[in-house]
Amino acid sequence: MSATSPASSHTLGAVLERDRLERRVRRMTIAIGVLRQRESGNRREPSAPRRPVRQAIADFETQIEAMNTRLRDLAQDGRSIQTQRGADGHRY
Repeated sequence: MSATSPASSHTLGAVLERDRLERRVRRMTIAIGVLRQRESGNRREPSAPRRPVRQAIADFETQIEAMNTRLRDLAQDGRSIQTQRGADGHRY
């Protein structure tokens, strides 16, 4: 008789997907922080384009929200990685 069951392989798949999503959320959160620093630096240069940076930040935040929704679906305890808010109210 086998010691593994089909349920355990599904659980392993969910754990692997959760780990992958958590790593991706962390990387994207770091990227948002870098983009925010870049945007702050561009404010000193009036001719620098700010809209593409803002749009990239918004796109990343949308993707993070979607991944957090998926992580909540995968987690039995409802755990997910949330973006952090800085003192200025922005998510990082």
